[in-house]
Amino acid sequence: MAPLDRVVRDLLGGWTEPAPPPSRARFAAHTAAAALALIAGAIATVRTARPILDAPKPPVLADGAAGVKFGLAEADRRAIFKEIAAAEPYGRAQGLAGFPEQPWSQEDHRCAFERDTTRSLAARKGVSLTQIYLVLDEGIRAQWPGADGKPLRATTVPLAPRRR
Repeated sequence: MAPLDRVVRDLLGGWTEPAPPPSRARFAAHTAAAALALIAGAIATVRTARPILDAPKPPVLADGAAGVKFGLAEADRRAIFKEIAAAEPYGRAQGLAGFPEQPWSQEDHRCAFERDTTRSLAARKGVSLTQIYLVLDEGIRAQWPGADGKPLRATTVPLAPRRR
């Protein structure tokens, strides 16, 4: 072996030397570990995907007779809208408190409170979020009165980047 080859081999610490073939036991252990990891990954994937794929389909929200829309009677829709509208002033106050000079961020923060209200309502009333938001949309478009007796605002603040 030439002196330069010996120096390179010593510097690389044997990296250039081919690795001896693994023993049968080591090969079997590696294959078993890989198989177990594959099975665990498949189980985790199935457990994650099953609730999404097996979720019940939302009901067809066709209009019914005698004022039924979105699968709900008008009195129920108005009650849902009234609860959402009653929570609106609190959400606006929290938005203003959290972001005093940032109108878009105030509105974004208010929407987070509205989201919590709608989720809670959907769970309590046993209806879907789709139905809740359709009722909210109907109430805004029909200008049903809010908590202060005035219709809810149907506009939002244009996006403006935050400034420090």
